[in-house]
Amino acid sequence: MKNILIFVDWYLPGYKAGGPIQSVINLVRNLEDEYAFFIVTSNMDLGEPAPYPGIAFDSWIQNGKHQVIYLDRKNQTFQKYRELFAEREYDGVYFNSMFSINFTLKPLFLASRRSKMKVILAPRGMLGAGALQIKKRKKSFFLSLFKSAGIHRNIIWHATADTEASEIQHHFGSNSIIQIATNLSAVNAKDLMFKSKERNQLNLFFLSRISSKKNLKGALEYLAKLNKPSTIIAFTIIGPVEDQQYWLECQEQIRYLPSNIKVNALGAIPNHLLKEHLKEQHFMLLPTFHENYGHVIMESWQNGCPVIISDRTPWENLQEQQVGFDIALEQPSDFIAAIEQAASMTDMEFQEWSKASFEFAKAKTQDPQSLQKYRELFG
Repeated sequence: MKNILIFVDWYLPGYKAGGPIQSVINLVRNLEDEYAFFIVTSNMDLGEPAPYPGIAFDSWIQNGKHQVIYLDRKNQTFQKYRELFAEREYDGVYFNSMFSINFTLKPLFLASRRSKMKVILAPRGMLGAGALQIKKRKKSFFLSLFKSAGIHRNIIWHATADTEASEIQHHFGSNSIIQIATNLSAVNAKDLMFKSKERNQLNLFFLSRISSKKNLKGALEYLAKLNKPSTIIAFTIIGPVEDQQYWLECQEQIRYLPSNIKVNALGAIPNHLLKEHLKEQHFMLLPTFHENYGHVIMESWQNGCPVIISDRTPWENLQEQQVGFDIALEQPSDFIAAIEQAASMTDMEFQEWSKASFEFAKAKTQDPQSLQKYRELFG
């Protein structure tokens, strides 16, 4: 059995980072019978000032079939990573981020100089144009440093879609070694949850981190411009606040929404509790600026909820399949029209879309070719 070392900023029991954590969870759970995974991560959740309670830090812990080491800040160092690389033979090392100093740049610099170890880097959508506009100067400096050190010449890039492969080639050249393997998803529920819907009423939700990239402000702007005051919308916001100033601006927008739109902000919800919160929801609204996959989109479909999303994700032609709408961010009127169409659906119409969404997710999560791509990636 091959030993695979994984570096990721956050891992279980953390949940506030969303997709990056879920990507690793799903990878490990799907393949831990075939590979020995060793996960190196931090000892606190995203945005939390205190470490996880009741967990030993800086030493390996058995977690089911894999092992995890939770590093405190003083051990997120070159010296500690040298020790980790030296303590056993690893067949491959996998980095689950592009711009992390402590869990990508430092260990990647060391790993790229170990000739016997396969080095794999997953940018996780961070090379997309929309993503690079956020903290632009910092990311530009990081990319320049990355290239000048020549690190990109000694790694295999893991792209989750053709679009991400193109982004990698754009930044690091057409000679980049790229393998495409779509994100793995959790095992789908066996049964579709039934949820009733009345015409001109809509339970709409936003599920993601509250930051400019995820574009909650855009979602609120669309809701503010709906032209049907008789339509009742319950808008639920689920996700941790990553940018406090951005959230204050969103709260200001919420204050001026019309009276037929009720907003409920739940904050961060652990992944295993999401099903309970989505059992009454109809559609998800996520006008994101960039997603290389979008675990929350798949979560929505798995729970029988079609989506209203931007065209900055790999998911296309959704309306034809009755699983949602993928809309250009330059067309805000189309987002408004999609919300109004979703609200106007009868119960029978919504059941068709809900079932189609569930079946769509089921087909994606049970695709055996996805697992095979990861076997090829790890070799």
